[in-house]
Amino acid sequence: MAEKKQARLTQEVQPENRFVQFYRETTAELRKVVWPTREQAQNLTIIVVIVVAVMALFLGGIDALLTQILRFILVR
Repeated sequence: MAEKKQARLTQEVQPENRFVQFYRETTAELRKVVWPTREQAQNLTIIVVIVVAVMALFLGGIDALLTQILRFILVR
């Protein structure tokens, strides 16, 4: 009996069964997910937008500074 079970486990999964297996595993994993509340999602979105804006300003400032330094060196 154990040999039959081992033989079944080592057989290659058929292509049509792979999709079914993938679907079942995916739905099983999604049931385990703890989804954030609407308020948590809004707060996290605001944090992300603020961080992106600050980083854009920082990198824009660095770019402007380096552009002025390079322009000063090349014009000289």
